[in-house]
Amino acid sequence: MSGAPHLLVVCGPTATGKTPLAVAVAERLGAVELVNADSRQVIRGLVVGTCAPTAAELRGVPCHLLAVRDPGEPFTVAAWLRLARPAVEDIDRRGALPLVVGGTGFYIGALVDGLDLAGVEPDPVTREWRFALAERPEGLSELAAELSRRDPAGAAGVDRRNPRRVVRALEILDAHGTLAARGRSGGLPATLLALDAPAELHRRLVEERSRRLLGDGALLAEVEAALARGVGRSALDAAGIGYREALAVLDGVADVDGAVDLLVRRTLRYAKAQRTWFRRDRRIRWLERDARPVDRLAGEVIDVLHQDARTGERLPGGRRP
Repeated sequence: MSGAPHLLVVCGPTATGKTPLAVAVAERLGAVELVNADSRQVIRGLVVGTCAPTAAELRGVPCHLLAVRDPGEPFTVAAWLRLARPAVEDIDRRGALPLVVGGTGFYIGALVDGLDLAGVEPDPVTREWRFALAERPEGLSELAAELSRRDPAGAAGVDRRNPRRVVRALEILDAHGTLAARGRSGGLPATLLALDAPAELHRRLVEERSRRLLGDGALLAEVEAALARGVGRSALDAAGIGYREALAVLDGVADVDGAVDLLVRRTLRYAKAQRTWFRRDRRIRWLERDARPVDRLAGEVIDVLHQDARTGERLPGGRRP
């Protein structure tokens, strides 16, 4: 799309180090601002369990679209796009490079491919029926099976244990026939990279993060504080993997070790779904990290950006890296 902002995208499975890599790239290049594409990190007031980057971790690099909605507040892909598109346009207008970072493939695909989701209005009767069905475990399983049957590839990027996301995905399917539609309107040129790790290393990274979240009490304290200020248990459960496990520990129905084991298993399942989503996009170039600090890969990311610049892609402010 002529004149559109050029994006650099760093995506991939959870717990691989995407944000530290993005920060390192921003520090090396200068004039780079991050745009969060993680559906959990948009939640206001929940930082520990969502693994949202802290000010210290960002090291002065601006990051947009963190903490933009309250726990439990409905927030669709279309809502994210309404914030993301102006953000990247403003970053580009100021002569900086928008670096979109996160693991929510539906967000990234919708932005890069220009999906028009804002016009997908739910039918009130159908929505009410689906939500009523989703309140029962067997009903949610039925809706998730319908989603997988109608769009197997697209369903891989949807948390099928989350009733709200399953229902919304079905609404989009009703309107467009696919969750992975391409080439609608307003797409953006992008350099797309994904970060991953070998299976054994990734499991260790997930285990270390899970132990850190629950073992040192930080996530438990965050959940207790959220409950005290009136955040509902269902809103916490829907905030992503980790909050259900923390609630179980606080309720005394699970010990920390058992909760950590469950958190690891759920995280690895989610990472597998993320890989499935991203692997189907052949435009994405993959980087594999090792046990060393992930910021050592910043040079490889910049090299790929150079390659795109040499093929004539427009970069922010008319400059080339």
